[in-house]
Amino acid sequence: MVLRETMGESLCWQRRYPSVIFLNASGEPVPLRRQQGIAVATGDVVALLEDTSWPGPDWCLGVRSAFTDGETAAAGGPVRIAANLPSRCQALAWSEYGAFAPDYVLPERPNGSNPDAPIAASRVPGNNMAFRRAALIDALRGEVSGLFEGSVCAMMLAGGRRVVLQPRMLVTYSACDRYNVALSTRLHHGRIYAGMQIRGQTRLSRLVHIAKATLLPIVLTARTMREMAGSGRLMRRLPVLFWLVLMQSAWALGEALGALAGAGKSLNEWR
Repeated sequence: MVLRETMGESLCWQRRYPSVIFLNASGEPVPLRRQQGIAVATGDVVALLEDTSWPGPDWCLGVRSAFTDGETAAAGGPVRIAANLPSRCQALAWSEYGAFAPDYVLPERPNGSNPDAPIAASRVPGNNMAFRRAALIDALRGEVSGLFEGSVCAMMLAGGRRVVLQPRMLVTYSACDRYNVALSTRLHHGRIYAGMQIRGQTRLSRLVHIAKATLLPIVLTARTMREMAGSGRLMRRLPVLFWLVLMQSAWALGEALGALAGAGKSLNEWR
């Protein structure tokens, strides 16, 4: 486990849980801290859970089930967002993980089919993911910025491996991330994303990306509202929608900056 700066020294945790390896907080951004944890893992499968998210009772069984297929290189699971979180925290959760909400991502199964069968996917949620360690190490070879799940999954798919969502790998996003809920952090995350997208692109491609960014607040908000529709709280959670619009606007501004000037030092703000 890679500790946050606020979680104290690893020695205290090691005494309480001697079978777990704890790494002291290094001050590195999240992608590099993920890579540090992977470097000390020894199992065939390595899983990463965000400390905002509580795994369901069948989560471990779900991970094992996901990797029974030897072609599966990455697996994630649905993310339920707790309704008792403050509106601002719910907005962050929906903007990050709405695409993995159980009511949105899990299809209706025909009678007699296996409801726990994995579903082919293009990516996994960043708070709830597992990888075949050998395939992950191959994908990260030469990577100096750390683990970005979207890029890793794209490389695995391009190499002919499978990426899946396993319904039993359900987690509940149930704790507020006080740092990442800031609008400035959303801006930095948008800038990181765009900076990675436009690496090696022409000036014209950058200008097109900037132009598209002007529409992102509308596009991203509409998409997340569609993802929220199955939760039954769309109209009852107007304060969530208010914060959602602000967060998606901050992200869009970050994308415009990233397309114009690259990621800059924004990666250092991913904590």
